[in-house]
Amino acid sequence: MRAIENGAAETTAWFDPFTRWMLIIMFAILMAIFAAAKYMNMHSMQGGGTDDTVNAMASQAAKVKAHPFVNLPGDAQVGAFSVANFFAGMIVGHNWKRLFEREKVD
Repeated sequence: MRAIENGAAETTAWFDPFTRWMLIIMFAILMAIFAAAKYMNMHSMQGGGTDDTVNAMASQAAKVKAHPFVNLPGDAQVGAFSVANFFAGMIVGHNWKRLFEREKVD
């Protein structure tokens, strides 16, 4: 809660229109990435990204098979995390003053 000049309190509206639209757009892009990954998996297509090479090298060195939490082919996982981080940054940037501004004490 933040103090206003007349002494009333303002409630924090976390899901304002900007945040709501950013989340809708983010989820739409992520669903497109996951749908493309599912399509690639159904048709046995290879993404050939660098993550596969790095995971294979790490599995050989550690002598343990790597099991990612969400297995997306190729660089789709990097793309999904990049999209999610971009929109998270937009939302945090939009709410920066609400998150980090100190209340004025009279």
